Amino acid sequence: MQTTEDTMTVDYDGVIIGGTLQGREAAALGAREGARMALVEPPGSGLTQLRRQLTLQILAQAAAASRPASQWHQFLPPRSTPVPWAEVRQRVAGYTTRAYPHLSLEALAIAGVDVVPEQGQLSPRPQLAVTTAKRRLTGRRYLLCLDTTPTVPQIPGLAQTPYLTVDTLADLDTQPQDVVVLGGSADGIAIAQSLALLGSRVTLISRHDRLLPTEDPAMATFVESLLRAAGVTVQVSVKIDRICDRTLTDKTSIEIKWTDREPQRFGHLLLATARQPHISSLDLDRVGIVTHQNYIPVDDRLQTTHPRVFACGPALGGYWAETTDHQDMAVGLRNALYFPRRQLMSLHRIGHLHTVPGYARLGFTATQAQHWYGADAQVLQISLGQVANTQTSGDITGFCRWVVHRDGRLLGAQLCSSNASELIQPLARLMQQGIRMHEWESLPWLPHSLSEIIPQLVALWQQHRWQPGTWRRDWAENWFNWRRSRCR
Repeated sequence: MQTTEDTMTVDYDGVIIGGTLQGREAAALGAREGARMALVEPPGSGLTQLRRQLTLQILAQAAAASRPASQWHQFLPPRSTPVPWAEVRQRVAGYTTRAYPHLSLEALAIAGVDVVPEQGQLSPRPQLAVTTAKRRLTGRRYLLCLDTTPTVPQIPGLAQTPYLTVDTLADLDTQPQDVVVLGGSADGIAIAQSLALLGSRVTLISRHDRLLPTEDPAMATFVESLLRAAGVTVQVSVKIDRICDRTLTDKTSIEIKWTDREPQRFGHLLLATARQPHISSLDLDRVGIVTHQNYIPVDDRLQTTHPRVFACGPALGGYWAETTDHQDMAVGLRNALYFPRRQLMSLHRIGHLHTVPGYARLGFTATQAQHWYGADAQVLQISLGQVANTQTSGDITGFCRWVVHRDGRLLGAQLCSSNASELIQPLARLMQQGIRMHEWESLPWLPHSLSEIIPQLVALWQQHRWQPGTWRRDWAENWFNWRRSRCR
């Protein structure tokens, strides 16, 4: 029996309302698999997210290059002077235009995607469609891949005060020398440390009682120590009465009035609060899609409250939404084009913090795992100093922590190293495939590489399993005693 949806006339198999890299990836993937796809993207918005993420990455690279070398390592050449701000801006602009040439609007059009560079909105009548100023596009399914913007807190005077964001930071002609970062988001933490390492005077303020609220307190304390070591003044649990623009004709000045102390003045204010999706112009409520301030709620198949509309990308919300993987794009698109049977396991998603060294996380924290699994959850941790690769590079700051179930399942991981973003990815794959720890010993790992830390942690896990008094150790000792008695 055919449904109304199956018999209705539509222009496309899928219509994507974009504005992010995920939107372009989804359009390319659908066209590759033979679907008739349309991408509606506001002019210039597709590169905004990419430019923001490249700004974080390039600033972190420049900060790492400007950081003093480890004092203990006398064989390394001294580090150079801080990377000039003009070079940072040049890299951001250049890499933004050159990155992902296969996802440019021209390449997508050649691949068969109908690219509509206009602002669109969902219209419910006479049938669900995306309408722009010039066109009306109907599809069998719709995918929202929206960009986000920082939330403006309800602080008196803030809306009237000029502020920077990660999106606009690289537009400055000169490096800001005195910055207050408002908000403890992942972007704010990374920007604060990078600017401090590049020579700026930076203050990071947050209304929460600690940084990284999704992580264990020990991890948050470690990241905070990285910021303080870089010279960042970290202030948590702050209460702000008012923010005032005290800019003179020749000098920018932002005054913050605190509840419990004297006012302070800063050269620039950078807003790095939790981000919210661009939904104001889409009229989602007209088609029955429920939204919240900081995210679009979806089920595990990425379906919104409208059965024909799916969503993916940073608009789904969450602390790590800006720096996580893109696996939700493939799940959302294929559920939209085919039968909606694929599920997204949020436990297997990666989060990355662009600090120096970088911080990456996956799955449960130790506290979460012990809450769900009790004594069956075990925490393993080793320092990067135990790996030869970090010794030769002169950067031993960091650690690798695993949360492991007694049966060998990896429940979570937290890494802090200069290559954390690369090392966390094979762990996510092993966790996703359900490979137990005792099977990892047969996997190939190059010696003297950073990945050598993985077999070291496996050996530490095995050491716990073979402690004297465990049944494995008792059985093995009985076996060896019997073998020795046979040889006499």
